[in-house]
Formats: sequence, C-alpha cells, structure tokens
Amino acid sequence: MDTRQKLEQALKDAMRSGDKTARNVIRLVMTNIKLVEVDRGKLDESGIIALIQKEIKMREEAIKEAKSGDRSDIIEKNQVEIDYLKTFLPVQLTDEETRKIVQEVIKEVDASTMKDMGSVMKTAGERIQGRASNKLISQIARELLS
Repeated sequence: MDTRQKLEQALKDAMRSGDKTARNVIRLVMTNIKLVEVDRGKLDESGIIALIQKEIKMREEAIKEAKSGDRSDIIEKNQVEIDYLKTFLPVQLTDEETRKIVQEVIKEVDASTMKDMGSVMKTAGERIQGRASNKLISQIARELLS
C-alpha cells in the first residue's frame, strides 16, 4: 500500500472513529496533494513524502513561534499533528546509515569540494527518498566535503 492509499484509508478510519484531529490533518494533506497535482501533474511516492515532510516542518516552525509566545495549547496541538504525520513517513535512517549513503554518493559523483554540493545533494536525495531529512543530508555532505 502506497502513502496515498494509507492516507485515504486513515481518513476513512478517522471519520468512522470521530478522531477530528486526524481527520483534519489528513484532509489538509490530501488537499495540498491535489493542489500540487493541479499545478505540476500527478505526484509520485517521493513527492507525497516530501509534501508530508513539508507539513511537518511547517508545524515545527509553528511550535518555535508558539514557544516564544508561551502558547502551550498551540505547541501541544502541533506536536500531536507532527507525531501523527510521522506515521506516514518511511522508517527513518540513522545518522550513521545516512552518513554511509552520502559517502557512497560523494565517491560516485567524484565530489571533492563544496562546488559539488548540488550534485551530491541531488543524488543522495534520490537515493534516500525521505528516509532522512534534507537538513541532515546537507549537514553530513558539508562536513565530508570541507
């Protein structure tokens, strides 16, 4: 079952059980998927995963801002949504597994300086496909290329 099917099934389950938080989060993600598809065409699995990661990142930023405003209700709501959205992501790689993949990519594309960062990020991103954050991939690549 791909991520789109998991989302659709989870929406049905949330509606049956009366879980408003899950229902609203899934509806928002499904709406965003449809909006992107209208603009760019049908999303593949990696595109849907990237969209879910973007949703998680937006909520993490909302938590940062809520902390500065001392809004525990917003922090709690967003954290619940983040935890729920993470259930749709593939199993995340450890830092060491990510490092190993980035090292392989650097050897493959024959990268030696920061000028090669773009090709390393592109190839590593395709290989990892949402199993690690781009921030972590970038951090490891910078460390290995400098």
